Order: sequence, then C-alpha cells, then structure tokens
Amino acid sequence: MITIENLTKQFDTITAIDRLSLRIPDSTIFGLLGTNGAGKSTLLKLLAGILAPEQGKILIDGEPVYENPSCKEQCFYLSDEPYYFPNATAEDMTLFYRKQYPSLEPEAVRYLAGQLELDTTRPLRTFSKGMKRQIFLIIALCSNTAYLFCDEIFDGLDPIVTDAMKHLFQSEMQTRPFTIIVAAHKLQDLEGFCGEIGILHKGGILCAQDMRQASAGFHKFQCIFEAENKEGLSAYLVEHLDIVSYSEDGYFLSLILQGSTEHILPLLQARSPVFCREVPMSVEELFMAKIKEAGYDIRKALY
Repeated sequence: MITIENLTKQFDTITAIDRLSLRIPDSTIFGLLGTNGAGKSTLLKLLAGILAPEQGKILIDGEPVYENPSCKEQCFYLSDEPYYFPNATAEDMTLFYRKQYPSLEPEAVRYLAGQLELDTTRPLRTFSKGMKRQIFLIIALCSNTAYLFCDEIFDGLDPIVTDAMKHLFQSEMQTRPFTIIVAAHKLQDLEGFCGEIGILHKGGILCAQDMRQASAGFHKFQCIFEAENKEGLSAYLVEHLDIVSYSEDGYFLSLILQGSTEHILPLLQARSPVFCREVPMSVEELFMAKIKEAGYDIRKALY
C-alpha cells in the first residue's frame, strides 16, 4: 500500500504539491488527472524517490522510499520522455535497467517487442515517439516490480496499440501483486482502464474515488421535446432540477443532473417528452460534475 501524508514539495517560490494526503491500495490501477502544472509529474517523482519532500511523508509498504534502495527496487518510474543513451537499442536499455531491477526478464522484452513488430536491435533514435513509448512500457512491464509509476502512459500511441497495452497491463495484474499509478491530462487515456481516479489541482487532491462510488448522485438524461412543449422549458428545468450540464441540439436535450432518479424522472416526464431515457456517464462527464460540485471551474481544472 502507498500512504501519503501531508506531503508538500516546493521549487523556489512555487508550491508544486500542497499538503497532499492519499492512500492507494495494492493491486489497483490508479489514474491521476490534472492540468499541465497541476503537480502530477512531481508527485510521481516523489513516489519513485527521485525527489525529497519539504514536508510530510511517503510510505510504500510501510517504508520511506527516498534514499531507500531496496524500496526503489520495487518501483519503476517511467517519465513522459524516457531517456536512452545515444545509439542505444532496446536490448542495450534492457541490460541497463536490469542492473537496477534484477528480476527484469530480457527474453520477455524480446518476445513482447516481437509481438508488436518492434526490432530490439535497432537504435531507438530511429523510432517514432509511439514506438519508443511501446518499448519502454514493455521494459517497465517485464521488470516485475510491485509498483509502476507512469507519466502520460499512452501518449503517442494509436488506439489499437493503446488497447493492446491496456490488455497487457491488466493481464499482468492477474498473475502477480502489481499496483500501477498513471498520470494523464487526457481523460480518454484512462477511460475503462483505471479502477480509481484522482484529480490533482493546484498541488492537492480534489477527489479520489472508485468510478462507481463517484457516480452516486449524478445522472445523465437524453430527451426530445416537441416545439409546443419547449416553451418555458429552460426556466422550468432551472427551477425544479439541479443542473450540472445542459446542451441543446434542436429538439434534442442532453442533461447531467444531481439528485435521485426517482426525483428527476417525474419532473422531466411532466413536460411530456417524446423520448426520455437515462444513459451512462463517461469518465469525463463524471469528473466534470465532481469538480463543479467542489466549486472549481471545470475548464480550468480539466483542460
């Protein structure tokens, strides 16, 4: 388990992490969302023991990670732009990482790279951004660490490769104790991948919840109203319902509302819609709702 208590990290006059407290259970994929500059990369580097905090503590399985080689051996940190030596191949970098991670399996790296049609003897400098990302994700996966910290995990990957990598990570979690923390500023990267998601804003956590728990109290409805029933509809909805999001396209309305279905549905049906149904919310819609509930500007917090 990862325990973060009252964590603060400053760079000169800038407070990157501000009194943050968080617990991340074992064997989970935890998504960390936030704007550029929200503190995501700094938090990952603190978790990996690369940076030391000014205040507070990080415990991984009960041990401090900073200046603790045995703890760091169980934590693989993958930055948004992984470093590699000039003219190094994937084979070279695998051998380099194996010095830090003795459980790393070079044969597994070669096999998975072959499955994705990546040549491990070719210089990495000749690879595209997405191909480099795939190689380092494979090395991270094959290092057999208990914890993996990834910054912008799927950046540069096409949708097909992204799905393949998600499947690899999820399959690996079924075979051994494995906790993954991934940072992204694009909600789409974490859709259907993370069991829990936290939003980091101005160095602090706004919320960190399981998707099913976070959705409680929010509902999305799609409705169609005929012209004669639309007169005064907006004023009616504002008066009787707690509206989080409202969009209109001709006769078609899409609403995200706070409250219970038992309260919301009769009020919508009272306006005689031609069509009215509740539909699932996306991760993006859900967390926009959570941020608005917390009193933050949605656009500033997520984009």
